[in-house]
Amino acid sequence: MKDLKVSIIGVGLIGGSLGLALKKAKGYHVTGVGRHAEKLKLAKKLGAVDEYTTDFIAGVKGSDIVVLCPTVDVIVPLFKKILPALKPGCVVTDAGSVKSSIARGINNRNFVGAHPLAGSEKTGVGSADRDLYKGATVVITPLKDTSTAALKTISAMWKKTGANIVLLSPEAHDKMVAVTSHLPHVLAGALNLVAGRANAVNKVTSELIAGSFRDMTRITDSDPDSWAAICYANMLELNHAINEYIEILKKVKAGLNSPKKLQSFFSQSKSIRCRLFESGRK
Repeated sequence: MKDLKVSIIGVGLIGGSLGLALKKAKGYHVTGVGRHAEKLKLAKKLGAVDEYTTDFIAGVKGSDIVVLCPTVDVIVPLFKKILPALKPGCVVTDAGSVKSSIARGINNRNFVGAHPLAGSEKTGVGSADRDLYKGATVVITPLKDTSTAALKTISAMWKKTGANIVLLSPEAHDKMVAVTSHLPHVLAGALNLVAGRANAVNKVTSELIAGSFRDMTRITDSDPDSWAAICYANMLELNHAINEYIEILKKVKAGLNSPKKLQSFFSQSKSIRCRLFESGRK
């Protein structure tokens, strides 16, 4: 059987890891497409792509699958740019962290939105890992008129990487990740600012940083441009999540003078975390 031709636009951590995973799984011929020849050259050297080009139109011609892996604000205009060059039946997907605005902007039967819930604060194809998606959740967000064949093609591709597939509407996805992904990035950034102000008053503050602070703020080493685009694209749901968090903080603040209320807060929090992770393992 002939290998499926896959074009990955944006061969960084996410796109590069996908390329490595598909090459490991076999059955796919991967073309890397991007603006920077040196980065694409590295992707080929690492085995993430079979070939590469900086010509976006040439890079998608004849492809069976095109995967869009730039920042979320570029995905819709990029799709419109390459659309005239796609062969009939070519399936396009993405790896964006926000789905509703992208679905509205593209609205094509052969487009299947996807979001791999994997990665790290690291960036670039040099950090790519062929096992990044093994056991990870990949959310696929078809629309009502999404082609059944297109949905099967993208689901099969992600399953080849070892990922677990979850089907959601774009709206449901955005509501959930606002809480589980986007809000944590905002909170970690805010914590850095609070600590930075304390350190400006007393430089010893930086010497008192322990594991909890490092763990909670690790994600702020991620690319600022990417996260600004993500939060902007999901501003409505993120706004709801921030408001809910503020209300909880207000209750904690009001209970600081009560050991009983504080104990109840931490006990409830611990219990919920256990249930959340236990449920996620099912």
